[in-house]
Amino acid sequence: MSGVSNSDVDLIWNSLKKQDVISFGASEISISFDKKPARKTNKSTSQHFAIKDIGRPFDIDAVCMEGSNEKSSHNDEKDQDKAKDISDFCSELFCGLDIEKTPVMPLDGDSDDDEEVAKENGRPQLRSNAAWRIERVAKALCSDDASSRVVGLIKMKDAINTLLTNRTVPPILNYDLPYNDSQIKLNQNLPLISDFVKPNLSKNAEIRPLKALEERRTVKHDDLNESKGRLQMILNACGNSLFRLIGDNKSEKCRILSLECLNALLLSGIDLGKHIPYMIPALCARYPPCTYDKDMDVFVQDRHLHEFYKRGGATDRQDRNGLLSQSGAFQVIEPNEELRLDLCRTFECIMRGVSAAGAERSLDAYYPEIIFSLQTSLIDPFPELKVNACRLLVQLLRIPHWEHGSKYFATGLARSVLPNCRHRNTNVIIAAMDLFEACVCVPDRAKVKGAGTAAIADLVGFREENAITIAAFYDSQCGISVNTLAELACHKNHRVRLRCCKMLSYFLVYLPDRYDHQQRLLPYILSFINDDMLDVQNTALQCIEKCGLQYECEHPDGVIERRQFGVDGEDTIDYDIDLPAPFARRPSLGARLFVRANTSRFFLSVLGELSNWKEQTRKRSAELLLMLVVYCEEYLTKDFQHTIISIAKAIDVEHASRCENDHLKVLDKIKQVLRLMAKYINPETYLPLLYPRISGDDSSVSKNSYSYATILSSLVEGASLPGLIPHWLTLASLLSNANCIGQFASTQTRIVSLNALIVLIGRGANEDY
Repeated sequence: MSGVSNSDVDLIWNSLKKQDVISFGASEISISFDKKPARKTNKSTSQHFAIKDIGRPFDIDAVCMEGSNEKSSHNDEKDQDKAKDISDFCSELFCGLDIEKTPVMPLDGDSDDDEEVAKENGRPQLRSNAAWRIERVAKALCSDDASSRVVGLIKMKDAINTLLTNRTVPPILNYDLPYNDSQIKLNQNLPLISDFVKPNLSKNAEIRPLKALEERRTVKHDDLNESKGRLQMILNACGNSLFRLIGDNKSEKCRILSLECLNALLLSGIDLGKHIPYMIPALCARYPPCTYDKDMDVFVQDRHLHEFYKRGGATDRQDRNGLLSQSGAFQVIEPNEELRLDLCRTFECIMRGVSAAGAERSLDAYYPEIIFSLQTSLIDPFPELKVNACRLLVQLLRIPHWEHGSKYFATGLARSVLPNCRHRNTNVIIAAMDLFEACVCVPDRAKVKGAGTAAIADLVGFREENAITIAAFYDSQCGISVNTLAELACHKNHRVRLRCCKMLSYFLVYLPDRYDHQQRLLPYILSFINDDMLDVQNTALQCIEKCGLQYECEHPDGVIERRQFGVDGEDTIDYDIDLPAPFARRPSLGARLFVRANTSRFFLSVLGELSNWKEQTRKRSAELLLMLVVYCEEYLTKDFQHTIISIAKAIDVEHASRCENDHLKVLDKIKQVLRLMAKYINPETYLPLLYPRISGDDSSVSKNSYSYATILSSLVEGASLPGLIPHWLTLASLLSNANCIGQFASTQTRIVSLNALIVLIGRGANEDY
């Protein structure tokens, strides 16, 4: 208490004795002092006058009536400094008073002592005790009566809204995507003082602004500074009571108003440093308990159940709850879903204020608690809360200062948000994909990878062969793996498909360890090329082209040889015609080489899905196979023996179900694939494979050769004429075989064979040989 002498203390203490009763609403507070006033000197009179004037700016009713009106005059710098010292000292004195709550009668006006003091000092009488000063509001918030707490919160809210008029709020969090060149480290040393205090001067520097700078300030800036000081005083006086009311179980109105007042104060740009240790625990106490198992990278809501799972019990992993079904029990502490949403918004206001002040270090010790609270909101049944929690977590994971903390929780957050990717609400799905992308892309600079890339295996439902959990023997749902990415890729809403395509594009282009996931993600990008929406198609094509450019830079030897010697294809084939939509020309060399390098691992699986029992799966497999033919061209020759057998089986399935699923036209898509294949494959490759199966020389093939005749007919239609002419007689004799057009051949086989023979004769007649 430097700057105030002992005599000043005595004078201020004697001044405070005069005001012995403060009433507010139904709950009254009395301060017991000696009623006998002390004799005052001239010095005490001036000090007493200063104390009363300092009390007026914090009169809540006065603030509300002032509104946004500008002050006409200001005290000089010396008086303001003196008043500030006395105000600080008054605050310390008030903190040490022994306050007893006793019922007294409300006062309608000023006390007699106040009138005598006012006459002695020769000044107008101040507001009555019924006026809502900041001290009265602070005590009202501690009242046992809920109505008094509500009235106090309403008065505080009105004053805060008035003081916030014409003030700018911190901007919305919008951090850039990761993977920049700057090295970001998490400073584990907690600050000893608030990072919000501006400016950061040395010990010997003068804290107060210079007089020359003060003179250059406009009246508007002075008003803003004064309103900021008033807001700071409100938070300092009422902060702890306000935080306590967040958990007021008796009055929902108090919880609502307390969060509204707190959010407004958080966005006012005032110093929050000394209030954070009280505010964050008060907010986190409104969420169910949550822990994190780093060994398994999962969040745990029920610790006993998780230990039971780790011991091999018949229960599923907790992050999979809600993956198969959205229904289920959810533990809540705050029963009102709108208030749970306000709690999430309060965390957002905290982050906005912290980021605007550059004081992220102030929350280092509370970062895990914030993550636990927001992760609990991800499993909340309220859709809007899920969306807000996802958006806030995305920004938290992108803050450079907390990169190490984000890396620790990245995989667990990515797994916990997967059930939301199967939600019915489109906004929830899109927000969940935003969060999954942010989790996967958190930089792990030590290992040069994405910190959450392990969750990509969970996204595609990958499971090791011959590996099954113990719980699957007792509950069939525990052994089910869900390919969430496949559902997103064929979602009925085009916004979901577009966001999914952008997410996969970012993974394939920007992830440092993208090479480990290209073969898993590439089929879905290729399937987006067949999408009905033009934006989705363009996004997928641009992704493949960017990957092709990267491939050219990483494999310059093979690309230079092809371009320099002109060996990129055959001269007899026109590669720019008869391409399916949306291709207008042949893909670039790098794009084709990139797709070829990653096709071998999943190509046979695509062929196997052509005969799947679900018609939609067969349709999408045929469309994906068509895209592979465009990019792979003659590269597919090496697997053509498997291609023939798989396509023949698929034709049999489509022929059997044609009457039921004719609207899908999967058979027409398969024929289009064969016609495009014939453009790149020489007849010398497939004739030895088809001849014995159609002519009947192969005893292992069924007598019905309809499927193989259909394959040959489509290949004849799409083959280039220069490659078809040398084998014209062989094809003609095969198609006129008794097994194709004989009396014992089926009607469908004869029709297909005759159509192919007509095409073959027509093409031969048009060529001059």
